[in-house]
Amino acid sequence: MKIGAIATHNVHFVRPGDSFDRAITLMEEHGFHHLPVVEDGCVVGMVSDRDLLLAVGWKMEYQRRIDGHRNEVAGPRCVGQVMSHPVVTVSPEDSVHHAAEVMMERSISALPILSGQRLVGIVTKIGLLRLLCEMYPRPQGVDMLSEPVSAHMRASVLTVGPKDPLHTAARIMHDRHVRHLPVATLGMLVGIISDRDVRRACGREIIEDEQAEAQGRMYATAARVMDVMTHRVYTAEPTESLHEAARRMLAQNVGALPVCTGEQLVGIITHTDILRLIAKSPL
Repeated sequence: MKIGAIATHNVHFVRPGDSFDRAITLMEEHGFHHLPVVEDGCVVGMVSDRDLLLAVGWKMEYQRRIDGHRNEVAGPRCVGQVMSHPVVTVSPEDSVHHAAEVMMERSISALPILSGQRLVGIVTKIGLLRLLCEMYPRPQGVDMLSEPVSAHMRASVLTVGPKDPLHTAARIMHDRHVRHLPVATLGMLVGIISDRDVRRACGREIIEDEQAEAQGRMYATAARVMDVMTHRVYTAEPTESLHEAARRMLAQNVGALPVCTGEQLVGIITHTDILRLIAKSPL
């Protein structure tokens, strides 16, 4: 199957000189996580919600003003300052399999689709996961999604405690290249923290520290995991199908499900783990 057949074609984009306010507003209005950055008709970068969270903590310009001055704000001001470039792209004629392979190899979550130099669409990890569920609509039968979660989950689960410093979670995510950490107390799952949670907290600290410095104040924080973690956790069981797990991720808009047997945490499954199936399958 060609990527042009399943891509989003009504593509919203921003320009390098656009404000963070515009990018944040577009993402919130449409539920986007990524926006192509276009200049003179060419795609020159990509900006993600993760970029904006780390840069400004998802704060609008009026929230970042320094000491009431309208023209002075803490942190960067325009998309071009934080966008990723050069941009990895695909063409409408490339296969879904190829797009999935590129995402896995480059550790990226969205690909602009170019016809020549013209932006004609965008494909994301979530879009590919949704495609996989639509192609295999039933959990029964002989197909890739009928396999149990236990066959593809990561059994060696990294965890943090709710009272651990936030920088501990950030360091584990960075060093171990993971984007989700279950939060556990005495072996019991009590929450989950994502890299988006960490980036938002870090971005806000950077902005608030800069504002405090401009006002001659001291800013101190001792943020803990419990301050930013998600308390309501959606989970999977080892014996349920990948199809059920994937549908739950899509329905609840989450990127990972801790895998539990009763109250015991035994693994974790992410949409990236399921995307690997697309990369290995000739769709």
